[in-house]
Amino acid sequence: MGAPICSLIRCRRQTNVAPGSCRGFGFLLTVVVSAVVRTDAAPAYKWPEAGMGQRTSDRLSAGKRAAKYIACGVCEELVLSLFPGEGDADMIARFLEGESLTESLGDAKGFCGMRDLAKLFKGRRIEVETKPDGSALLSSLSTIPFYEEINTSDLVFHWKSFALQHACTETFRKDGDEVAQGVVKAYHASTGGGMPVEERKRVVEAVKAGCRMARTCKAAGKLAGGGGGEL
Repeated sequence: MGAPICSLIRCRRQTNVAPGSCRGFGFLLTVVVSAVVRTDAAPAYKWPEAGMGQRTSDRLSAGKRAAKYIACGVCEELVLSLFPGEGDADMIARFLEGESLTESLGDAKGFCGMRDLAKLFKGRRIEVETKPDGSALLSSLSTIPFYEEINTSDLVFHWKSFALQHACTETFRKDGDEVAQGVVKAYHASTGGGMPVEERKRVVEAVKAGCRMARTCKAAGKLAGGGGGEL
């Protein structure tokens, strides 16, 4: 950019320059300066303040945007929470043979209650983390994150809590049965040593496979591969 600017200055100082001969330099300077301004512009997306506030279109939009990025992680945490904590192979097999998994994932409204979501993600210390490029992810904290357990007020609204609930509702409303079937199929297709620790790893892999059956999870994977930007 230095050469065009210097040429433009020299051109203006010369008295015997033909009229109009400096226009090219002026045009080039304008283009270069405009490019610099666009490069140094604000981030691709500006997230609202993370705290409580009024339920505005900006906060609703931010919650829905974040939900698209975190849908897969939300699915995995929720499905995993349904399994017996320290179950061995027999206990897990009995759980999968029952109807509780399918019934839970098939009832998006009941399964995605904000109070239960807040309790789970607080207990797991998982935060909705936002990035300057407009993307979002779930990250682990050393402290307990804040989530609003009711979040129905128009005056006191927490958009990150809404992001969790929206990701949950959209995932299981559309593909709850498919996720349940995918988890069962992936678990039975795998092998484990029968010990609780080994079975837990087996369950985790089955849950990941099942959640990848959801359309929201597939879309989140594409977004993660392409970074932030427009949705």
